[in-house]
Amino acid sequence: MLLSICIPIYNQDVEVLVSQLISQIENKRNEVEILLIDDCSKAHYKNLNKVFSERVGYVELDQNLGRSKVRNQFLQYSNSEYLLFIDCDSAIFRDDYISKYVKYIKENRPKVLVGASIYNEEYPGLNFRLRWKYGRKRESQAVEIRRMNPNTSFKTNNFLIARQILNEIQFREELDGYGHEDTLLGYDLNANSIEIEHIDNPVLNCQLDSNKEFLEKTEHGLKNLLKVWSIVNEDQRILDQIKILKFYVKYKDSKLFRLLYHFFRRPSRALLKMGWVNLYLFDFYKLGYLIELSSKA
Repeated sequence: MLLSICIPIYNQDVEVLVSQLISQIENKRNEVEILLIDDCSKAHYKNLNKVFSERVGYVELDQNLGRSKVRNQFLQYSNSEYLLFIDCDSAIFRDDYISKYVKYIKENRPKVLVGASIYNEEYPGLNFRLRWKYGRKRESQAVEIRRMNPNTSFKTNNFLIARQILNEIQFREELDGYGHEDTLLGYDLNANSIEIEHIDNPVLNCQLDSNKEFLEKTEHGLKNLLKVWSIVNEDQRILDQIKILKFYVKYKDSKLFRLLYHFFRRPSRALLKMGWVNLYLFDFYKLGYLIELSSKA
């Protein structure tokens, strides 16, 4: 088998996504397969998604492993040369999405290939504005820009990796919950001189977190970022990959910044939660939260 499409599921209805992919591999069954691993979702979502068990590979886990561990699990259920990871809250909007990956594999034999993601152009309601604006302005980048800084543009919500590479450099399982498993994998790939290639083949991020949910996920992700900083033994090379970590190193001992954050932390969070989205304010909040976390560690 050439390619396994790997979709880890957690409390998400994947009917639309999987149906889209099934239609694209109908004439490629001899070289492309779809694998779903449910990471101990609620019964409601298991019942919705297990209907695909007769049409694609489907596995239900008895306990939740988390974002890193569950992705490593796909190595046990796939023998394909390449694994394509897609987040379960994505949607496919290009008819040649899979064909484009297959063509690139055959012509270039990449080690790691990033397709990236985009967001809807329409403004969502205020309650979802933070995730949408951050994704549009900071995460969605044209392929030309991503190729200029291939490692700093690495995200795992739509990327392809050679089985041989993932066998050698897996997702680090020290991280729990949401955030920065892609940072650590990108660091490990870079440290092992693995070239990360980029292609114009995005998925659509169609399920937005509310402002409150995204703030909570961001805060948890910052806890993971401190773990990453410790895991890599404060290797300065990772600072080029993560801008907020670079600012953290610069300002973590600044009494003035700590004082400013002390006074503006609560109003900043309240404004962001309400949907008054200024990304510089979001940066200020994240940096202050990161510094505060480190002082409690």
